[in-house]
Amino acid sequence: MGLLRDWNYVERAVQIPALSEVIREALIRALFVRDDRVLPADLIGDLNRVPRVTVKVKDDGEVRKLVRVLNGEESTVSLGLNAEDYHYFRTQLGVGRTREFGLVPRPRALLTYDWIVPEQRGVQLDFSAYGAIEFAGDGHRAIAQVGATWKQLYDDALSKGHAVPFVPTVPLDFAVGDGLFGDAPFASFRGDFGTYVNGLRTISPYGHRARIGFEEVANNGTAYDLLHATLPLAAEFFVPVEVALRLEAKPANRKTLTYSFEDGPKLSAALDRLSRSGPGIGWVHVTDAVAAKTLRPAVPPEAFTVQLSLAATATGLAAREKAVDAAMAGFKSKGAETPSPFEVPAAAYRKTAEAVGRSVFVGEVRIPAKLLGDFIGKVRAFGDQSSARAGVYASLRDTGIASAFPSFAAPKDRDKVYDLSKGVRTIVSGTPGAAFTSRLAHLWEEEPGFLRRMALLRSLKLEIDAAHVVQPLIAP
Repeated sequence: MGLLRDWNYVERAVQIPALSEVIREALIRALFVRDDRVLPADLIGDLNRVPRVTVKVKDDGEVRKLVRVLNGEESTVSLGLNAEDYHYFRTQLGVGRTREFGLVPRPRALLTYDWIVPEQRGVQLDFSAYGAIEFAGDGHRAIAQVGATWKQLYDDALSKGHAVPFVPTVPLDFAVGDGLFGDAPFASFRGDFGTYVNGLRTISPYGHRARIGFEEVANNGTAYDLLHATLPLAAEFFVPVEVALRLEAKPANRKTLTYSFEDGPKLSAALDRLSRSGPGIGWVHVTDAVAAKTLRPAVPPEAFTVQLSLAATATGLAAREKAVDAAMAGFKSKGAETPSPFEVPAAAYRKTAEAVGRSVFVGEVRIPAKLLGDFIGKVRAFGDQSSARAGVYASLRDTGIASAFPSFAAPKDRDKVYDLSKGVRTIVSGTPGAAFTSRLAHLWEEEPGFLRRMALLRSLKLEIDAAHVVQPLIAP
């Protein structure tokens, strides 16, 4: 993540005399785009400073040693590096040691954009080689190392009689850890990613192995739940290395249904009805014509496409499908042969992910399902006005809320991303019940309750990470 680092930096920057009269949003923009006409040179230096060393992690023992070196408990000699690597490590981290050194995990795939303030002259952890998955023999659970890809988990689970309940709304080639220290939008019809996380195996800022939550049962019924209180920011308190996940039994009968719609009002009404349907729905995925063309280039795109995974017993599947058909009344056509973006071979999934990843994504919009069609229309119009063709990927929850991710065919430069983010924010601000949850939206937020929560999380971080090792806060 990086929210606390960015938020703390902005809070301190507004107190600099030279910037005290700059409007907060204008300052955030200047920080985001690295505007040297507004910002002092030392702030520009902070924003352009990146981790000096990247370490490819193979086991959690390496992480423990790194943490102890960075917090001063051990010498770099204990890392066991060869002479050349040892010299490089010492040289890189020895330059300009005026700041505390920290470490930050590197996401495998980043959906939107990185945080404003990079980790300062520290260590970046590459978990791509840390990808083992262990499935429980006495239940539907798994322990996945953070470098394991979601697609690997999904396919391996099915081969062993399990089902992974959550899918990525935007199908990039995410790792499981991207749900903790990236921005992977994992969700299902019945819950978000956190719903299925029983616990985390982590390394504390003092190099100790620490388990947050339980591994065989969920702890959301307990009075003290540090896991879910910090899960969206877990990588700012600890170094997550493995995730304990709750899976489901592989259904005896499963079917992917595809519905197309001609206009937004019919789509919205159908999704609103579908959100109140009974059990059996695993996930519901929605695309407009632009997004559908990216996912399935060989299939002529419809204005709106809804795919859902339906599971039931052999005798109950037909009845469940009939109920879903009734909820989806108003569709133009229905098919059962169109493959979902999640259940294709791994190579095909990666190829599609590469195509999807070329677009610019600015963050998540949570919106009542009954307003999704109208919202997509406004996003498409805004994209046309901005010379950035727009599309939308979305998923539906049984709460009646859709999670939508606008995409734009635009350059991935910071000025363009900021302007597109502001445009989406304007649309959301005029949509009842909608919320924009992008990285920038968090920094723009000035609601008193939100600011109190951020201050509480900051104080909690300073208590847990008193060694200032895990993405340490810095001030300009």
